[in-house]
Amino acid sequence: MPSLLSFVGTVVAVLFGYLGVKVKQLYNKYVDTQVEKDVVDSTVKYVEQIYTDIHGEDKLNEALKQASSILQEKGIQVSQDQLKTLIESAVYGMNQGIKDGE
Repeated sequence: MPSLLSFVGTVVAVLFGYLGVKVKQLYNKYVDTQVEKDVVDSTVKYVEQIYTDIHGEDKLNEALKQASSILQEKGIQVSQDQLKTLIESAVYGMNQGIKDGE
């Protein structure tokens, strides 16, 4: 009987350890995603304000370069496609805000 209780205690400890790791992974994924969005939003505003003489693809490339660099410094890996999607979304949101303000 004592060995059975010891075994059950070990199984419960392993399950709680596993659940703790999974909760931490989900939390980190959420935090990283929020940081990505915040960095991209700030980058889009920065590029829009500083690079007034370039447009279209050149402006997008500058935003990709800036956001990628900042995220890399923070240790967050994002694919270029994912980053491009976030940037386009931020630009759309910014343009909608400007339209709504008119």
